[in-house]
Amino acid sequence: MKAYMKRFHMVGRAGALAALTLSLSACSLFKAPTATPHMWQDEVIYFAMTDRFANGDPANDNGPNRDAGDRADRTNPLAWHGGDFAGLKAKIDDGYFKRMGFTAIWVSPVVLQVPAIDTGSGPSQGKPFAGYHGYWAEDFRKVDPHFGTLDEYRALIDTAHRNGLKVIQDIVVNHAGYGATLTKTNPDWFHTSEDCKAAEDKTTDCDLAGLPDFRQELPAVTAYLNDFVTYWRGATGIDGLRIDTMKHVPDAYWKQFFRAGGAGDPAKIWSVGEVFDGNPAYLARFMNDLGAPSVFDFALYFSFRDQMSSAGGNLDRMADVFAQDGVYRDPTRLTTFVDNHDVRRFVTEVTERGGSAAQAAERLDMALSTMYFSRGTPSVWQGTEYAQPGKGDPYDYPLGQGNREDMDFTRLGGSTLDERLGALAAARAKYRALTRGAQQELWRPNGGAPVLAYRRVMGGVQGVAGQPVVFVVNNGDTELDLGSLSGGGIPLLGTFAGSALTEVTGRASTLSVSGGKLVGRVPARSVLAVTAPGGSGAAGTVNAALPEVAALTVLAGDSAAQLTWTPGADAKVAGYRVYVKAAGGTERLVNFAPIPATQGSLLVRGLTNDLTTTFRVVTVDSAGAESKGTSATGTPSSKNTAKVTFTVDARTQGNGPIELRRFDTGSQVEYPMTQDTPGVWKTSIDLPLFREVKFKFGNDSAGAKNGGYEAPGQGDRAYVVGTNGNAYSGTYDFTEQPVPAATVTGRVTGGGQNLGDALVEATGANPALNYAITFPDGTYTLRVPAGAQTLKASAGGYVDGTLNVTAPAQNANIDLARDIRTKYTIDGNLSDWTAPAVSVQSPAEGTFGANNNWLTLRADSDADFLYLAYTYRVDGNSAILYLDTAPGGAKQADQFDAWKRAATFGGQVDGVNAFIARYGTEKAQLRLVQSDTATPEVNAADYLQASSGAAPDQTVELAIPWTALGLSGKPAAGIGLMGGIFGGDSYGAGDIIPDAKSTPAGANSTDCTQQCRATFTEPLRLP
Repeated sequence: MKAYMKRFHMVGRAGALAALTLSLSACSLFKAPTATPHMWQDEVIYFAMTDRFANGDPANDNGPNRDAGDRADRTNPLAWHGGDFAGLKAKIDDGYFKRMGFTAIWVSPVVLQVPAIDTGSGPSQGKPFAGYHGYWAEDFRKVDPHFGTLDEYRALIDTAHRNGLKVIQDIVVNHAGYGATLTKTNPDWFHTSEDCKAAEDKTTDCDLAGLPDFRQELPAVTAYLNDFVTYWRGATGIDGLRIDTMKHVPDAYWKQFFRAGGAGDPAKIWSVGEVFDGNPAYLARFMNDLGAPSVFDFALYFSFRDQMSSAGGNLDRMADVFAQDGVYRDPTRLTTFVDNHDVRRFVTEVTERGGSAAQAAERLDMALSTMYFSRGTPSVWQGTEYAQPGKGDPYDYPLGQGNREDMDFTRLGGSTLDERLGALAAARAKYRALTRGAQQELWRPNGGAPVLAYRRVMGGVQGVAGQPVVFVVNNGDTELDLGSLSGGGIPLLGTFAGSALTEVTGRASTLSVSGGKLVGRVPARSVLAVTAPGGSGAAGTVNAALPEVAALTVLAGDSAAQLTWTPGADAKVAGYRVYVKAAGGTERLVNFAPIPATQGSLLVRGLTNDLTTTFRVVTVDSAGAESKGTSATGTPSSKNTAKVTFTVDARTQGNGPIELRRFDTGSQVEYPMTQDTPGVWKTSIDLPLFREVKFKFGNDSAGAKNGGYEAPGQGDRAYVVGTNGNAYSGTYDFTEQPVPAATVTGRVTGGGQNLGDALVEATGANPALNYAITFPDGTYTLRVPAGAQTLKASAGGYVDGTLNVTAPAQNANIDLARDIRTKYTIDGNLSDWTAPAVSVQSPAEGTFGANNNWLTLRADSDADFLYLAYTYRVDGNSAILYLDTAPGGAKQADQFDAWKRAATFGGQVDGVNAFIARYGTEKAQLRLVQSDTATPEVNAADYLQASSGAAPDQTVELAIPWTALGLSGKPAAGIGLMGGIFGGDSYGAGDIIPDAKSTPAGANSTDCTQQCRATFTEPLRLP
């Protein structure tokens, strides 16, 4: 997923993993693939976003120069910046990539982009938003002139090949760019809103942020997309493809794409797909079933982000990711990454969790080292070589803060990461086990010291190249003595034949072998990797004298199974290993490091659903030899479920309503919760057994912050179904940060009356994390740091009030004075609108369905204010109310610099002079219309607004001074009003008011054969 125009959705994609009570020493062991002359596992990939990498030819900076949006502007983070093929070629020529050991360059899409669009919101609002990133195609067979010419692209590839570098071209087969010519010449090639509404699979049949979504089910579309991919293969000699938005394209397309002779036939070209999902079983489907040579390992990425960005991370959860490698036929084919252009840079993840810049660079080194030493093909995002920070998509951040800043090659002199990358790549090239070998767990924290250790082993390769490598990660902020671990070190289980160890990257190391265990010191926030000639430590040696386990049982779940047995008392048994074999497959070892002899259970993950699987548990002696084993069978299935009770203390959120929002299914799924006691909410849900569920708690009330999601910048919660007594409990607003120690309670009143849904904040707390909403009786619970605090209470229709307290505190009561300036109390309660000047009822739903339906519109006025009140239902869309306040005004909303929509105004509408726009449950924006494009926002302090309702039902109430509309008083000719529930930028409305079915009726209409364009000719008229 790329730089799309967005309405902000604060769902975290993945977060800290729930603690497992079982399977703590599980690991993945897979059979190393047979060596071939060349495999992509041997590569190390550098990702360069061409426009942001290096400008080698300033003459092409303005591309086709169609309009101002084509012209380079390095002060605008969403504009073209000038990077091109010439810049990339020059860096290849001077050995930039080779010095760091990269063997392949992934370049962002090269195709001609659509003209820039207007930025609708955010810090760059009103500026051109260009396809600098390459994901908004206008012509799929032409090179965008901003990058250079086709001949220059070929020259770049030829130069790369002469320097031993492969070139991977980024492609998009999911969508075209906004307003691309294809949407006009072949409109039937794209999904419509009706297609989306009727679709069973909205992931593949609905657009992403309004981008034209191809109908790959049409043979003509399939042929067109295949042909463009084949064209670039033949015309340029590229070596690989990076496939964007892969999960949003139907399975049937990928099956034909990857078949023998297909456009993406793996025998002809390697490819890696972007499947933005953290579930290994879901990722594996694209390789195992659909034929993709590789996909990006998002499951491991989330673990890097959540577990390695601070000392508070849990390396057990990282080990859990590797423990699921059994779902892949060959996990070495995965493409791994620490961060990329779609997420916050790893350095920023560290600093936003409290780490210093120096610690962030060390943790980045640690994460990169872990990636290079782990299975899969590493890929590195430009700027990583000098620890570039970045908060996320530049759409959301001003220049200098995003994750796609221009490369600053002058910073390399102060960084050693570029040298470290070279050393890591050299180690992979020297030791075959690091690219082809099996990865076997030796040690995990099990809730203890933050150390993780694996061995990489490969049989059949002689000499140094075939030696095993052991890598050890210390995620802590202090140096770790391995001898202090339980048992006096990390058991190597016969990995090495001798005790003299070599650190494979040349780092200083005190690691050695003592008594068959790895001992020595590992510095804070670092990784050491050591090698020596291989020993005899391999699973499978039989000791017939060992007793077998008793009472082995299998409880199968979703891609997992719980094994239980009776631990033996025989002193000869040092532990247990588990083997699994799915029907029709070969047996594989789950855990190389034996489970402790006292343990009688293991949760085996990474299984294939709906295949009968045999589990064999063997006892292991102190030398690593095994018994013949005891077997039992089970059939994993997503249909095997357990009922889980979720409880959240959401007293800070007043009366809610609170719900659970689940994110591990590929799309958000919402579960209502019930208030058990005031502020404490519960729900019980049947979920797939042993599935790791990712979720947040949400608040559907209009007063909730963060768009109704939990705190911004926080990861998802996680829970493994079937653990902890099938129950999860937590506190709303906190996933990774601790709940403040002190509690302040009290009541908010207005003129002596209890005020519900009032907001209480504290000056000494983060207002996005720590705030309170009052219950209907006015009471509130606010969690803040201990000590002096100044509280502020606010409520619609009342003047803000403050109170100084020392937390913790009780009876911190605040009485607010009523705001007496207005005819109506602006509080989101419309009970006082008994006789408005005009009122429209419009219960009939439009084309977007019942949950996107404008219901009522009321308006009134006095000498000082325009009063507006309206109700509607909205789900994933926006409500916009247009105002005709004076002669003239915009005749269309198509070119507005904010909230650009397919809307036309004529007939009895002179034009639009202002509008009020609101997405979801966010605050409404009042904007003046100064021209066909300029729509500056009015300061929110200059008018009053309030909202209420639980999604999708919404009520909005406003009192707008005439002066805020640029008027000296109430217009003599009155005001024209018309509204609608609109889709995204450049799209129209599904329901409008007034219309033919409203009371009174209006002659306004929508045309969903033309992007649901709304045409307004007869407004509601306020005299």
